[in-house]
Amino acid sequence: MIDSIFLDELYKQFSWYDSLFTPVVENCSKEFFFDGLEYKLVSISTNMNVLAQNDTFFVTKVKINPKNDVYIRISQEAINVILDKVLGKNNRKFDLTEVSELEAKIITSFNDFLYDSLKENFNVDPTRRYSEIVHLTYFVKSEVSDNAAKFIISLPRGILSPETKDVSVQHFSDADFLDSMVEASFLIGTTPFLVSDIKHLEAGDVVVFDKSNSSEMTLITPDITQKFKIRPNSKIVESYEAVTTNSGMEENMNNSNLWDSIQVDMSAEFDKVKVPLGDLKSIEEGLIVDLCSVYDNKISLKVGGKLVASGELVIINDRFGVRIENVSESNPANGYNENSAGEAQNQQGGEDFDYSDFEVEENQG
Repeated sequence: MIDSIFLDELYKQFSWYDSLFTPVVENCSKEFFFDGLEYKLVSISTNMNVLAQNDTFFVTKVKINPKNDVYIRISQEAINVILDKVLGKNNRKFDLTEVSELEAKIITSFNDFLYDSLKENFNVDPTRRYSEIVHLTYFVKSEVSDNAAKFIISLPRGILSPETKDVSVQHFSDADFLDSMVEASFLIGTTPFLVSDIKHLEAGDVVVFDKSNSSEMTLITPDITQKFKIRPNSKIVESYEAVTTNSGMEENMNNSNLWDSIQVDMSAEFDKVKVPLGDLKSIEEGLIVDLCSVYDNKISLKVGGKLVASGELVIINDRFGVRIENVSESNPANGYNENSAGEAQNQQGGEDFDYSDFEVEENQG
């Protein structure tokens, strides 16, 4: 496995060479040959043999001090691309062994012009011998040619003076994200419930949730499940005697089949809301939430994630309950109203509870 730090360093080097040389090459080409030639830096190497393999080059050598030179190499195919752009498309393929005086003068003049532009970035010691040579390989392409050919600049690495930049890594703190919004649900509790009782739920019924505590709720996000303390609101506290409760625990003696006697878990939760990350952080750190800030929201009753009914929150004997206002689906014999069911579905979002989930075919044999 290649070390990622090594790859990062290679990328930084390549980016530096690309940003220093490519604009100069492109501008010189545009000024000398007009527009239409595209240059792409594809390689930085200290091994010339690999790059020059199977290619013939027109070479311009420029002496930078008594001991070192800069070489600009244009492959035979690249000269074809350039000459086709400058002199027009020619059926005669360029051959370095038969180069004309005009063709040689054009290529040499361009290489000299390019060197004069590049040398502004060089810092040459007149007495030093530079041992390490770096080769920058470009592909040159023209809109009038489908070929992409090599163009190589070879120079001593030591004559370059990379610019050192103090790049400070930007660190973010939690405070930078406190206003970002996250979708969350508030679970108030669960209770076992008979299937037959679910079928007979009506508006006005109150369901008390056995597994609930009026002093706490559970916050649920895609990444967090966190219990938190709440400060109950006295306006929603009701006495046990004042309501007709149904906890789902009473056996229905009129059950028509075994499946109606099965108990399932029913949950009660607020509709999903957008919560700032700052509030989530405060809840995680033990903030006691005032129930007044959430209790006006409607409660959804769900079984297996499917919407059964909706209503308003009440507190009975230190447990949460829900007074039902809309039933998503009910037995038509018990006054099922299609409009109210549709209204409940639209208000709560979510998939309606399907009682057929509990239906089975009678044994035929």
